[in-house]
Amino acid sequence: MSINNKNVCDTCVLLVDYTDITIIELGRFKPNPKILWDMQGAEAVTCYNFATSEEQQQHYYPKLSLSSVLRHGGFSVKLKIEFSAPKLLYFPPNNLEEVCDADFEDIVSILALRIHEMGVDVSPQVLRSSQVVRIDFGKNVLVKVAPCVILQYLNKADISRRLDCTKALYRNEGHSLHFLARHRNVVIYDKLRDIQKARYCKSRAVSSENAQAIDLAALGSKQYLRVEIQLGNSENIRQAISKAGLPVPELTFQNLFSSQICRAVTLVYWNEILAAVRYQQLSEEDAAELFKRLLDAKYKFLKALQLVGLVTLLRTMGKRELRMHAGNFSPAIYELFRLINQLEPQNNWLQPDLDGITAAINENQIITLKEKAND
Repeated sequence: MSINNKNVCDTCVLLVDYTDITIIELGRFKPNPKILWDMQGAEAVTCYNFATSEEQQQHYYPKLSLSSVLRHGGFSVKLKIEFSAPKLLYFPPNNLEEVCDADFEDIVSILALRIHEMGVDVSPQVLRSSQVVRIDFGKNVLVKVAPCVILQYLNKADISRRLDCTKALYRNEGHSLHFLARHRNVVIYDKLRDIQKARYCKSRAVSSENAQAIDLAALGSKQYLRVEIQLGNSENIRQAISKAGLPVPELTFQNLFSSQICRAVTLVYWNEILAAVRYQQLSEEDAAELFKRLLDAKYKFLKALQLVGLVTLLRTMGKRELRMHAGNFSPAIYELFRLINQLEPQNNWLQPDLDGITAAINENQIITLKEKAND
C-alpha cells in the first residue's frame, strides 16, 4: 500500500459472518442474540450493541448489530459494523479531519480493540477482508466564499436529472443540498454549520453524528464545503467505481480503503454537477453579448438565435421542464444542448471558487487539525 497524505473515506459499514467472530458478552446486545436462533433466523429481528455513555466519554465506538440472512437450506447470522474512520483515529472524535492510505492498519487495530471492548472478538485479518456494504467517499474542501453561496448557486442548476436522482432537497436554510436515489446519495453541505446544527438538533443535521467536539473558535474564519458520495449497497459501489473508470476490485475493506478510488469517484460526480451548472452560467450572461459572441465564433445567424433563445429560457425554466414541453422536437433540442456543452461561459464570478473545489478534490490532500491521539 502506498504511503501518502491522500484522503480515503469516512463512514463504512462492514459485514462479518458470525462464524468469524466470538461474542464474549451476549448481554451487550439488545435483544439477546439467542432470539435469532430461537426464531429460526427471522429477518425482522436485529440485535443492537451501542457503546455506553461512559465509554463514549473515553473513546469513539462503532455501532454493532446482529441479524440473520436467509440462505438456501437455512440462514446465517451476520455482524454489521458501522463506523467513521476519521472518528476512530482522532479524539475527541471528528470527521472534519481526514484519513489517508497509511492510516489503514491503525484504523483496523483500533476498530478491533473497540469492538472487543463492546464484548465481541474479531481479528484484524477478518476486518481487513470483511465485505463493505456501504461506504461514503468525499472531500472536505476549504473554501474562500461562504458555502451557502455555493449551495444557492448549485441549487439553481438542473443537477438532479444529470445525476439520475429521484429527489432533490435543499435543506437547513440553504446549508445543504441533497440529490437522492435508491441506495446512492450525493450530498453537498456546509461542514462546520452541520457540526453546529448536530449539537442542538441531531435530526436536522446531514449526519446525526456530526455533533463533534471541535473547537470551532480555533478555526477562525475558515469555511469548509463537504462533497460526499454515499453508496448504500454493493451494486452501487461497483457502479460508482466503474463509472470513475477504475477496475472494480473485490469489495473488501482493505481494497476500498483507497485514496485512488475516493478521488476518482468524488471527482466524477462533482464533474457531473459542474456540467449541469454550465447551463446555469450561460443563462446568466447578457443575451445580446452572447449572441454577438456566437456570431464571432462563426455560428450561423439562425443557430446563434436558437442557442440564445434556449439559454434565455433556461434562466427561468429548468432543463427538465423544457424537455417536457419539447415533445416531438426533442432531437433538435438535444442538438442545441450538445452545442451549448461546447460553449465556455464568461464573466462568472463564482467560477474561480468552483475551480478551486475541483482542484482540491483532484489533489485530495487530507485535512488535519492536530496530532493523532495515541492509545
